[in-house]
Amino acid sequence: MSADGVVRLYFNRPEKLNALSTPMVEQLESHLDDIAANADIRLVVLSGTGGRAFIAGADIAEYQGNRHAQFIAYQLQSRRVFDKLEALPQPTIAAVQGYALGGGFELALCCDILVCARSARLGLPEAKLGLSPGGGGTQRLLRAVGRHAAADVMLAGRYLYGERAYQLGLASVFCEDADFDSAVQGHVQALLSMAPLAQTQIKRLMRLGQDCSLPGALSLEQEVLFRLYGTEDGQEGIDAFLQKRAPRFQGR
Repeated sequence: MSADGVVRLYFNRPEKLNALSTPMVEQLESHLDDIAANADIRLVVLSGTGGRAFIAGADIAEYQGNRHAQFIAYQLQSRRVFDKLEALPQPTIAAVQGYALGGGFELALCCDILVCARSARLGLPEAKLGLSPGGGGTQRLLRAVGRHAAADVMLAGRYLYGERAYQLGLASVFCEDADFDSAVQGHVQALLSMAPLAQTQIKRLMRLGQDCSLPGALSLEQEVLFRLYGTEDGQEGIDAFLQKRAPRFQGR
C-alpha cells in the first residue's frame, strides 16, 4: 500500500499473458480479504504486467482431462473471489492494456471503473471451447452494455476494442497506450479527492439498488444521504465548499 492508501495488484505471469491459474486466484482472494478488512486502504488498482495483456483468461491447461470435480471447484472458487472483488467497500480500477478475455474480462467487469488503452481487447470467447462464461460474464456484461452488444461478444466471439468499450459506456476512460499510465494515475487522484465514506455508501447504493424496485432504491438512497450529512466528512465538505478551500476528509 502506498502512502496515499492506494493498493496496486499486478497479475504477473507475462509468459502466459497473465492467464489465471488456481494459485493466482487463491492469492487474489487472500489479498481481497486483507483489503476489505483494512480501513486505511482508499483505492485498489488491478493491472497486468508485460504490456500485452491484462488477463488473457483462465489457464486452459488446467481444464484438460475431464477432471470434473476439480473444474467445478475452480469455477466455484473463482465466482466467490470475483464476488468479493465486486463487494469491496473501496473503489476499484481495472487498468486494461491488451487482452482481457474470459475470466480476465469477468474480473474487470467486477471493478467500478475501467481504464482502457487503445490496445485493449475485451472478450468472452468461451463458446469457442464449447463452454460458457462461468465467472459472471453473461450477467455482468448484459447489465453493463445491454442484450444486443453482449450477445455479439458472447455468441459471435467478437472482441470489444478499447475505443468501442468506451463508446458503449463500459470503459470510463479511453486513451492511447503511450498515455496509459498517466490516464490511470489521473483517475486515481480524482478518486482520492472524494470523501471515502461517501464513496463506500455510493458503491453500496449502486450494488443494491439495481436489484430493488425504484421506490425501494430511492428510499435507501435518502437514508444513506441522511446518515452522511451527520458525519464529520459531510460537514467538512459543506464547510470547505462555502469557504472555497479543498476539503480535508478523515473518513469519519
